[in-house]
Amino acid sequence: MLMEQERRVFERTLLSIPIRYQQKGSQRFGNSIGRDISPSGIGFVSEEFFPKSTQLIFELQHPESQEFIKAVGEIVWISGKPYTEKYNIGARFIGPPLPVF
Repeated sequence: MLMEQERRVFERTLLSIPIRYQQKGSQRFGNSIGRDISPSGIGFVSEEFFPKSTQLIFELQHPESQEFIKAVGEIVWISGKPYTEKYNIGARFIGPPLPVF
């Protein structure tokens, strides 16, 4: 059996803080709770389905410094949460890495 190779460069930090996101070109915002984060990407739960490669603008508050962070990300994977109408989503940040969490 072949094992999938880990492609993450940065270690993920568990994250349970509110995040806000907006699809690029849209005026509507969505709200969620983050699951995990690294300087290169974020995992979160959403009630909305987004196709891969969808670009979102994320806004969140750093849990320690209380600094507000805004970043653009691109959906790289999405999977349905069993027995719910929600989705687990992974996005990679586009641009420079975020400050360490």
